[in-house]
Amino acid sequence: MIRILIIDDTDSAEFVDEMRRDICGNFTNTDIQIVPVNPVGALDAGEAAEALGSFLSQIKETGGEFWDVLIIDLNLADVNLPNHDKVQLPISIAEAFREANQSATIIVYSGTLSEHVENLLNGRGEMPTEAALKRLFRAGISNFFPRRRIIPEILSALDNPSWLLRIDRLLMQNADLVVAPEEAEFAGRSFADLAQAVRRQDNEGQKIAQMTAEYGVSCFTDLNS
Repeated sequence: MIRILIIDDTDSAEFVDEMRRDICGNFTNTDIQIVPVNPVGALDAGEAAEALGSFLSQIKETGGEFWDVLIIDLNLADVNLPNHDKVQLPISIAEAFREANQSATIIVYSGTLSEHVENLLNGRGEMPTEAALKRLFRAGISNFFPRRRIIPEILSALDNPSWLLRIDRLLMQNADLVVAPEEAEFAGRSFADLAQAVRRQDNEGQKIAQMTAEYGVSCFTDLNS
């Protein structure tokens, strides 16, 4: 299954339909789930700071699921937030998602990196230059694109997943399996559980990724010995 999460503050039905058609054309016989999330309602529900904290907590919880790609509209103009929070919101969303998911690809659209950096640094973002740039890097955003280019970039991301996303995908394809050997380090754990650890990249997740690389190379070595 291919899963894509969209954060957009406008009606995205036509956008989703176009995306689904293009993905179906490139990935036949594959289930595709595209989930649009409109932050406007969530951020209208109460005092701005509390509503923002609640929404970002929801994004983090959602990020713990398997996703191939998260795309975020750069211009979330309709949300009910002070202007400096509004400018920073796409990055805050990416950061909250990354707390739970290090494997999915994150792309920001409806603008370019230069445009967003300018907004962050010209006073509207109310953030020092170094702090703003560090947030961008740490959020693990793959790229910024104009809206017209986002679907081709999603297709490219699906064709060329990161190493962690490849591991995550393969584990989720066998999500119901359980590590059976009693002597195995992760005995009794489901593959879905192991995939979550890979997404979090906690100590267990890093170890699983390392073991995948080591055993994969060992298999190639055995085939050629």
